[in-house]
Amino acid sequence: MAERKRHNRWLMRLLYVALCLALIFLHLLPLETLPRGWAGPDVMLALTFAWLLRRPDYVPPLLIAAVFLLADLLFQRPPGLWAAIVLLGNQALRAREPGLRDLTFAVEWLSVATTLFVMMLGYRVILALMMVDQAPLGLSLMQVIATLLVYPLVAIVSKAVFGVRKIAPGDIDALGSRT
Repeated sequence: MAERKRHNRWLMRLLYVALCLALIFLHLLPLETLPRGWAGPDVMLALTFAWLLRRPDYVPPLLIAAVFLLADLLFQRPPGLWAAIVLLGNQALRAREPGLRDLTFAVEWLSVATTLFVMMLGYRVILALMMVDQAPLGLSLMQVIATLLVYPLVAIVSKAVFGVRKIAPGDIDALGSRT
């Protein structure tokens, strides 16, 4: 039984990596020849937050760091900066996850919103201190708001299609590990 649970955990981790790689691939496809005047959502970040708040064992910190470092390198962002900020945001949400487990989705969404805004602000401050060119503030806010708007859809799809649901009190076995 324990082997099956461990096997399922690794399959879900592989699924998370596969979904993130597919999102990176779709982002890199040259579908438009002109630059857009609007910023779309960061679906990979919404997916990471949704899975983290439902099953934190499916998205360990090193896996998150590796996936977002790869995204930094492929999207030509400052290497490791966004990955480090995402990791800090995820660790903040991971610390709040047990308390959010029994609360409503609105509280979860508000927690994700505050984390996203703090992450965006921290990213912009660090880029400004290093005097790196960055996108206008309006585009950054638009991306954060778009990510927040797509978050409920990502959470619903994660639960309905991939079976990533919140841990219930009965899902913890006698040894205290999550099933």
